[in-house]
Amino acid sequence: MVKPKVAIFDLTDCEGCEVEIVNSRFIDRILESFEFVHFRLGQKTNKWENFDVAFIEGSVITSHEVDLVKKIRENSKLVVALGSCACFGGIAALNNFTDVNEGKRYVYGKEGEKIEVIEVKPLGDIIKVDVMIRGCPIVRDDFDRVVSDLLAGKVPKEHTRPVCMDCKSKGNPCLMLKGTPCAGPVTYGGCGAPCPSSSMPCDGCRGPLEVPEMSAELELLKKMASPDDIVRLFRKYTSAAPAFKSAGGGK
Repeated sequence: MVKPKVAIFDLTDCEGCEVEIVNSRFIDRILESFEFVHFRLGQKTNKWENFDVAFIEGSVITSHEVDLVKKIRENSKLVVALGSCACFGGIAALNNFTDVNEGKRYVYGKEGEKIEVIEVKPLGDIIKVDVMIRGCPIVRDDFDRVVSDLLAGKVPKEHTRPVCMDCKSKGNPCLMLKGTPCAGPVTYGGCGAPCPSSSMPCDGCRGPLEVPEMSAELELLKKMASPDDIVRLFRKYTSAAPAFKSAGGGK
């Protein structure tokens, strides 16, 4: 039996999503079922060829990375955006709201002129993305579900429930009813609500629902948070996602 050829690439990121893959409860089955031809974090020998599935983690912040992801797309049957950095620009998209050149000069002095940084966009704005696995980092169950679907010859589909549904299933009291700003009502769920379960508000790391009720969410937030706090809530992880962009102060 010919195993599907899989590649995992990392761009500008912390590699936390790849660590979640390595720690997947199904990692043995994954290794038996796929041939990893490129996985820098997980193996010593890597090569380029035609991939059945390419997972891409991280933000695209240089022209070199733009060229790289285009090359990956050309050589892949399916491309999976892995984590919030790939899906929505991630924390690196905060660069879009700052004077990056001033930051480079502050950190690197004159050498900062040699460092290229471009506007950070979701991977799907640069190449075609077939599947997204959201989160910062991803939830292992999401990765396992996607792998199971791929092994069955199916293109994985996303559900549409908000984080609030995860809170309900856990029996968590609603933080917004207590006056705590939370992005849960407009954020894509399925994570198990680990933050609200620890009495911490959801900060939207899994990105917006397909049709989030942003007007209603913002009206509620204005009653309990300052404009700056609302901007910070939606800018942190997914400011390049269209539905959160305006709320995060983007254009």
